Amino acid sequence: MRQLYYTLQTLLRGQGGTLEKLISLTLGLVMGVLLFAQIVYELSFDRFYPNPETLVMLRMREVRQGVPEREYNYGTYRPAAADLSEAFPELIKSACLTSNFWQPTIYKDDKKLENIQTLFADTAYFQTTGLQLLQGTPKDLGVQGNAFISQRKARELYGDENPIGKELSIEKLFNVTIRGVYADIPGNSIMPHDLLLSMAAIDWSFGAGTWGTNNLYGVLFRLKQAADVATMNSRIQKAVEQYTDTHLGDDVVTEYSILPLYKVYRSFPDSTRRLVILGVLGFSIFFVSVLNYVLRAVATMSRRAKMVGVHKCCGADGWHILSMFLWETGLLVVASILCGGILLWLLREQVEELLGSSLSDLFTGQTLYIPLGTVLLLFIVAGVVPGRIYARIPVTQVFRRYTDGKRSWKRGLLFVQFIGMSFIGGLLLTTVWQYHDLMNRNVGFRSEGLAVGTVTGNIKRANGVADAIRREPYVEAIAGSGTSLLAHYSTNRLTDSQGNFICPLHFTLMDKEMPQVTGMTLLEGHWPQHRGEAVVGRTTVETMKWGDTAIGRKLPIDPSWARLEEQPVVTGVVEDVRNMGFFESQTCTAFILNDRVRTFNVRLKNPVEDNLKKLNDFVKSTYPDLALEFTTYQEIRQEQNASVSAFRNTVWVTTGCIILIVLMGLIGYVSDETQRRSKEIAIRKVNGAEAGNILGMLSIDILKIAVVAVAVGMASAWYVSGQWMQQFADSQLLSPLWYALLALLLLMLIVTVVVCKAWRIANENPVVSIKSE
Repeated sequence: MRQLYYTLQTLLRGQGGTLEKLISLTLGLVMGVLLFAQIVYELSFDRFYPNPETLVMLRMREVRQGVPEREYNYGTYRPAAADLSEAFPELIKSACLTSNFWQPTIYKDDKKLENIQTLFADTAYFQTTGLQLLQGTPKDLGVQGNAFISQRKARELYGDENPIGKELSIEKLFNVTIRGVYADIPGNSIMPHDLLLSMAAIDWSFGAGTWGTNNLYGVLFRLKQAADVATMNSRIQKAVEQYTDTHLGDDVVTEYSILPLYKVYRSFPDSTRRLVILGVLGFSIFFVSVLNYVLRAVATMSRRAKMVGVHKCCGADGWHILSMFLWETGLLVVASILCGGILLWLLREQVEELLGSSLSDLFTGQTLYIPLGTVLLLFIVAGVVPGRIYARIPVTQVFRRYTDGKRSWKRGLLFVQFIGMSFIGGLLLTTVWQYHDLMNRNVGFRSEGLAVGTVTGNIKRANGVADAIRREPYVEAIAGSGTSLLAHYSTNRLTDSQGNFICPLHFTLMDKEMPQVTGMTLLEGHWPQHRGEAVVGRTTVETMKWGDTAIGRKLPIDPSWARLEEQPVVTGVVEDVRNMGFFESQTCTAFILNDRVRTFNVRLKNPVEDNLKKLNDFVKSTYPDLALEFTTYQEIRQEQNASVSAFRNTVWVTTGCIILIVLMGLIGYVSDETQRRSKEIAIRKVNGAEAGNILGMLSIDILKIAVVAVAVGMASAWYVSGQWMQQFADSQLLSPLWYALLALLLLMLIVTVVVCKAWRIANENPVVSIKSE
């Protein structure tokens, strides 16, 4: 217990920078644990289902002569569930249809429910997934007017009341009655939901899909055993060909396969890339935090060596010295755990918003090994390394300048910390630039000050709405379209003159004023004037290879899909509209004049936010039976880029923490160096050196370490940033000059810290330093 007593005395007296160590360990531990827990959380997607190895999902992709042209699409066709179950009765126990394509607005007593996710499913959903049904019978899910609710959401909406028999409104189109309650779905699922609606509601809204149309269904199979995955994949292509033609022409084939549901999330390249970068961030800040602790311990060796010598003279051996440092590290780790827990409790909402996951989901009984393992690793490295260094100091050298021999340790630790700081700083530069670029890049129309809202259900419900809104004094103009301009339009196959498939065409309907109101750019031709005329995007013209003869061409699509008798005629070419955002390549687009519009694009006068509120209040009071609510296109763009924003914020916080940790380590290093070299500095001043000479000497000494380290960190950040940018279509990495400028700023920050810390000793009377020696 004497080691514990001596350790407490040392910590209470602040020897060895106790406060700085505590802050460093707390920040490193909190950020490291959070990032590692988030990685494990995302790697465990959809593993909560019983026997996850036998729950698989159907997928498809287009392949040209054996080379995939696109990533897998997990939205497939409705008949696949029944037809493939019939084709593989010896492999498949059950199959079900799901869809989260439509996320309707849900109302309870005319009050819109926020944060509620919906999944459409058929009666075989519970049998196939194995999800526990607490109340109700699965067959009730076959009726359009029925719904099942999760236990958590039922408690949130109805408290202790039994939710069975309660009603909810779907888009104010029809009501559903709650007929069942099921176990909660964790957040780490590709199909999260609080409310299950009948697949009949999808059929009512979008029509029953067939092979080749409406690929908006998620098809799940429960196999009899895990080995059947490979067996089914070896035979599935021929089975599908019995029901539909998989050839799209020009050597393009739709290839089908299945994948265990728990592997689907990891199959997306963007997910894998994100997890790798999160791992790099977590390791960087955790490693830098540990190295900073070791650096502070080594940097104070000149002041603590006498204490170690006294203990050894009193009979302490190497193990006793090591155990003292283990006690010290253990106490600091416990204190950092307490401080970290308080920090997470105070900032719980901000942390959950930052990570997009609740802390209760991140830290469960199954994932408890993450914080425990992180704490154990921290304790071992931070306690054993400096403890071994001190324990091996011979008694005969305790009172000499033994620390001179440890300068390589300090310089090496500082070098690695500078690499970590510059690396994460470079990533921050990339993410800040990328989000700014995504939010300000041209989307093909003038999105600023433009609001959008859609009337659901029967198209007649939209009659008169535009005229009523147009008369409001805060409205500059209004025009209709088939859907939001930043959404997934209706699609049809573009084919060449021989009927070979080229690519999907994304098209939507519009009224005559829509292009001008939304601010589209006409490149050639004129705006449509008659029903059935269309304007197309620049990419459509290039893909079809129309050259200079686009005007007057007919779009080779099925006219019935556009509610027309004949194929649309092109009257103009516009700048491409990025309807699918910037995570995907530019699509082929077309805008067809038709009066069957249900989406209203409203150009608002300034101030936009105030007038948007007035618009929604007006619509709610004038049309209480319509689930019509307006939002701005800028808000839609923010939602589309929410993952980039969240990642940027994560890097922001990590960068702030790591800079603080590194600067505390640098301050400790400079403090130790000025104390160790105080006599040298005094002699230099006696011989005529000015304060500027002393500061320059110390700064150059640090810069010899920092310049190379910052260069290495920036080069690593440049490479990793290139990997991150691959998920954005048509995006380019920042010029290397920006990274060079950031490196220069970091070096200036380092020099500023050195100058501020060494200012006193550089201007001190040299007699004071010589007397102290």
